[in-house]
Amino acid sequence: MEFKVKIRRIIENGKPLKATCSVTMDDMFTVHGVKVIGTEKGSFIAMPYESNKDADGNEQRRDVFHPITSEARRAMEDAVLAAYEAKVAANAAATAEAAVEA
Repeated sequence: MEFKVKIRRIIENGKPLKATCSVTMDDMFTVHGVKVIGTEKGSFIAMPYESNKDADGNEQRRDVFHPITSEARRAMEDAVLAAYEAKVAANAAATAEAAVEA
């Protein structure tokens, strides 16, 4: 399966949410709202979800999309994290270049 990742937003506020992105699979399906989460143990992706309340008023979350197999999850996660790291590196290079020109 081929994954194309578009990093929509990089978030640099010191919190675990690092980026949001869209992932296109085999040029046939796109999933929006995939999140890059960074922790002390490493980075991972979180799938988009919907929230609602159960009969007792407790919030319930359910993934709108998720890979079925661990191999598919790993492949998608590898593609998203590689795109995120490339975007962060490109932003850092552009910032460094702008600082040199200033």
